[in-house]
Amino acid sequence: MSYTTNFSIELEELAAHADKRLLVQQTESGLRLFGYTNALQPLFLEVIQLEEVADAIDTALADWIADKKDWLSQWQRVDFIYQAPQAVLIPVALYGNDNGKEWLDCQFGDLFKGTTLTDLHADAAHYTVFRLSSAVYSKLAGAHPNSTHRHQLTCWMQQLNQLQHPETGIVYLLIDQHLVYVAIHHGEWKFFQQFEYQSPDDVSYLILSLLQQAELSPETTPVIWSGWMDTSSALYLDLYKYLGKLSLAVLPDRLQLNERQLQGMQPHFFTSLIQAAVCVS
Repeated sequence: MSYTTNFSIELEELAAHADKRLLVQQTESGLRLFGYTNALQPLFLEVIQLEEVADAIDTALADWIADKKDWLSQWQRVDFIYQAPQAVLIPVALYGNDNGKEWLDCQFGDLFKGTTLTDLHADAAHYTVFRLSSAVYSKLAGAHPNSTHRHQLTCWMQQLNQLQHPETGIVYLLIDQHLVYVAIHHGEWKFFQQFEYQSPDDVSYLILSLLQQAELSPETTPVIWSGWMDTSSALYLDLYKYLGKLSLAVLPDRLQLNERQLQGMQPHFFTSLIQAAVCVS
């Protein structure tokens, strides 16, 4: 088997899927699935690990889709959210239909490789332009006739735009494996970006540097985080050492996950899935 189901739990009994929706988050090493009703009631969660042997991810993904083809077709709609590391945030004033790939190539190289997708943000002021493996995109795009495709940065920004932000400044973090998403609001949005990191020091240095540039204090500025970071991890402990007001993001009441149902998983691990569901609904 080229993939493994690491975690799967039904939060409510799954009956007919025809009036329900499925969100599939593609990560660097697998897939995370979130089934929910049109009223955003969580139904089930699943984490799939794809085989990471060189050149095997595409095969593992194809195997998973083939095995799940009938099951996927039962859902009303399937929304795919990508964590593609080759992504840039572009103001509308600077974006043109012909220069999306050029923005990616300037930052990442690999001229004209892969499939380029573009999200228009809800504020109509920004685009996220991102690049995927063409093989990955073609497999997922063909998995369901009624599907959408967005980058996680787009969904995260849309969700953050619905929050009230203190005028004194605030930082938002989304942590996921080797990716960190950072946003700073101080009167207005000052910064949005995603970064790949290798060590806890990388993330701490980045946050402290951004706070300094924004003239915000690490001791007094709220830093709200969510994602795949345990409070006993080296990354959390390093951030806690430098940030005086580090706290966990709170999900809306109607989307709370019962920790007793999650078989040892932490509810905040799935916050990005919940946020994405709010974005695509």
